[in-house]
Amino acid sequence: MVVLAGRSSRQRLASSDRNVNQELFNKEAPPRITIPYVPRVHFRPLHSSIKRWIFLVAHRRAGKTVALCNQVVRKALENPRTFPPPRYGYIGPSFAQAKDLVWGYYKYYTGVLPNVKVVEGDLQIVLPNGAMVNLYGGAAAYERMRGLYFDGVVADEYPLLNPSMLGSVIRPCLADYRGWAVISGTSAGDDHFHELKKRAEREPEEWELYDIPVTETDALDPDEVQAMRKDMTPDEFAREMMCSFEAPIEGSYYGDVMNEISLAGQITGVPYDPNSLVFTSWDLGIDDEMVIWYMQRCGRELHTIDFTQGSGKGLEHYVGEIKSKPYAYGCHVLPHDIKARELGTGVSRKEVLDSMLPNTFVCPLHRVEDGISATRALIRQMWIDKTKCAAGITALRAYSKGKNGKPMHNWASHAADSMRTGAVAINMISPMIGGSNVIGIGSGALRRNLKRLGSVQSNSGRFR
Repeated sequence: MVVLAGRSSRQRLASSDRNVNQELFNKEAPPRITIPYVPRVHFRPLHSSIKRWIFLVAHRRAGKTVALCNQVVRKALENPRTFPPPRYGYIGPSFAQAKDLVWGYYKYYTGVLPNVKVVEGDLQIVLPNGAMVNLYGGAAAYERMRGLYFDGVVADEYPLLNPSMLGSVIRPCLADYRGWAVISGTSAGDDHFHELKKRAEREPEEWELYDIPVTETDALDPDEVQAMRKDMTPDEFAREMMCSFEAPIEGSYYGDVMNEISLAGQITGVPYDPNSLVFTSWDLGIDDEMVIWYMQRCGRELHTIDFTQGSGKGLEHYVGEIKSKPYAYGCHVLPHDIKARELGTGVSRKEVLDSMLPNTFVCPLHRVEDGISATRALIRQMWIDKTKCAAGITALRAYSKGKNGKPMHNWASHAADSMRTGAVAINMISPMIGGSNVIGIGSGALRRNLKRLGSVQSNSGRFR
């Protein structure tokens, strides 16, 4: 404050007050910026929700992705924390979807904000308050989130994402600042997305659930909806437009036979039988997931007793896991491409594995269609442990053909490819695994004894 000489104290104070008031009057109010997004009526409850966990299933063309982009932007702008800077993530099923569609939405709706930093190479937007929004697209892109903190995450098109990501990656990332998550998608049938919906229904105090079929929105013209009903099969319309989870998974290769053995009681507790050797069946990933099934030939039955999956780890890790289990092994069935030599070392992964694990067998090259037929036949002979193999069971149900009529390469394909490797090779490895003199679960007294054993183990907490 500047004090003028030659005036009384009262005069000086009055003059000072006038100057301050004039400065306040002259100071411009910060400009009001409007993001060009008008929420559709059916998504307004989502934007108003205060629940930490949100499940959203919506019909095709409902405007779900646009709504979720703006949900993330709004939450990020409202976060008052300065350090560490708030961080948000959007996870999509493919890099192309994240880059070509969602990335454009984020840049458009944040483009009106001042001082926004766009990092194209990292698919990252830094908002004026320092909050970061990152996009992750692709089968294993979410693995980049490990070890990071997040204030909020959207997992979009969840039926196409690996269900293990929710517990193993997303949930730990949200722990530091009690972050929120929206799990969203369009129904693909009775799959892991449906299982999560049922969980949300069981836990209404924790989860907000939004089920938005086409009959409850004005997103599409009614005449267009009627035309789509004519052009789509009843199952397609039920899934894509009515959010029905009762329709079978579209194009599933093994869904019907998995339902058959489930109804027959063959997906149950299946203990390890020390009278039969175990063989493993592999699908080796480099950037993708590694999957191993553990099986025993018991008479005419195939007991599938265990399942391992992971990514980002070397062969020695999985060999160590195999050796740590209390099983006696007959052989380990590997995919045909394991013999390929790596350019950097000139050594194949088969040679590396042979140095650590005895009795390996390479499945011969075969047509995928023939392998799928062999797998369907083998599944009907299976008794699958419902607890240890839960992730593999979900993958087998979800393994399906894409729009081009070929198997989709996604999170479910690794477990399916691993099972196919075993199905093609099983008759060739019979001398290595034996089992012809072992009585199956479905036969006589041993079946009753194994059921009793499974019940005892379940009650004792060893099996759940």
